[in-house]
Amino acid sequence: MQTQNNVILRPVTETDAEQLRALYRFSLQKNTEGFVQNPDFHGDIHARASDYQNNNGTMLGLFADDDRTLFGFGGLKQKENNRVELCNLHVHPHQHGKGYGKHIALTLIDDARELGYDTLELHVTATQSAAIGLYRKLGFSETGRQVYSVEGGSYDTIFMELSLT
Repeated sequence: MQTQNNVILRPVTETDAEQLRALYRFSLQKNTEGFVQNPDFHGDIHARASDYQNNNGTMLGLFADDDRTLFGFGGLKQKENNRVELCNLHVHPHQHGKGYGKHIALTLIDDARELGYDTLELHVTATQSAAIGLYRKLGFSETGRQVYSVEGGSYDTIFMELSLT
């Protein structure tokens, strides 16, 4: 568990499940051009968090200093060939612009190195300019693009990666 700037960053647990689901739904609703709007499209977010944690990854939650109020999260999902994906990075819209996304991302980068991965990859929709700017500042490079047509929406997706070695 990390405490910094009156926030706590720690792995999510079963007791965080409902807050995690609620924040994920809210985050999707506030970014209609950035994400598929069905929160269960990729499966239950808490089930995915558990899967990441059980398979050499993690899902970190960012909590107010009372350790009860979740307002951000992000995960690492194991891939093939010593690669890991930075995924599900969400911060409550009322907390945007305060460096919390960067704090989560930097911690996940450190965690990926500690877990022994060589490459950290991610994908982000092209409409999310703030996220793309953050990833570039953190050293990620664009490796490709693809447009996905999903559930009636079209999502121009940018793929990025960061060498961890």
